[in-house]
Amino acid sequence: MENKKNKMNTAEILKKVIEENQTRKILEILEHSKDLNEGIKKIKELLKNNLN
Repeated sequence: MENKKNKMNTAEILKKVIEENQTRKILEILEHSKDLNEGIKKIKELLKNNLN
């Protein structure tokens, strides 16, 4: 039972790390974009690539 609980906790931790990394990438893209439209295009591309 303890092992299953540890696996669930590990999965939750990994999910949070992935979400934080994704957010960091999005903020980085916005920071380095000329304008908001360019940033949005790059973010959409990033999200599309992550779904594949």
